[in-house]
Amino acid sequence: MGKSIRSKSKLRTKSIKRGKEFKEHSEARSLRIAQVLEKKTEQQKEQKSEATTIQEKDDSKMEEDSSDKKVKTSGWRDSRSQHYKKKQLKLKKKTTKF
Repeated sequence: MGKSIRSKSKLRTKSIKRGKEFKEHSEARSLRIAQVLEKKTEQQKEQKSEATTIQEKDDSKMEEDSSDKKVKTSGWRDSRSQHYKKKQLKLKKKTTKF
């Protein structure tokens, strides 16, 4: 009769393999992943710093332009439900009451 995967001897041998044979491979893999992540975070920081400098320049231009312009916040929004409501209101206005 065969031994189960959950038997003590099988578990013991698997843990020994994990500790000795595969440990080097897993550590090397984790180091490679860490290096790649470090490079990506450096790139993201550089992009973020570039974006903030560009945004600061744009903000300074917008502050000069936005002082005399006002933004309208009232009116219909640009969503499907709002278009439907607007259409329904137009249909109700066309009907006549007796």
